[in-house]
Amino acid sequence: KNPVGSIPTISAMSRLGPRNAKFFRAVDSDADGSGAKVGRAYQRCAETGTLNLSNQKLSGILPESVCGFQDSSWAEKWWEQCPVTRLDVSLNTLEALPPSVANLVDCEAFVAYSNELREVPQELFSLPLKQLNL
Repeated sequence: KNPVGSIPTISAMSRLGPRNAKFFRAVDSDADGSGAKVGRAYQRCAETGTLNLSNQKLSGILPESVCGFQDSSWAEKWWEQCPVTRLDVSLNTLEALPPSVANLVDCEAFVAYSNELREVPQELFSLPLKQLNL
């Protein structure tokens, strides 16, 4: 419940559906500020096109919020938001990538080494990748 009352919570504002609780496990329960780091990474990506979620104790399935980054507004001026051109999720314990990774249509570099990926979806190879590091 939102203590402010009339201001909607972030989860209520999301057009991407419910969040992946396993992915955000570290965000909710960890005192090292991982949640704030992930939020800052999203804001930096809106400015630069590079989404660096490396070494953030992320696990499970890469969430829709990453794959649908362009559908959300992380920039102060939504029309100036950069598309994701580089995604780094290395040094985590991700187990899977969803087929919706194909939504990152401008992604030229995908870095996901040192995870627990068992397979990758075919849709990953539809991206205009110049660098792929699994």
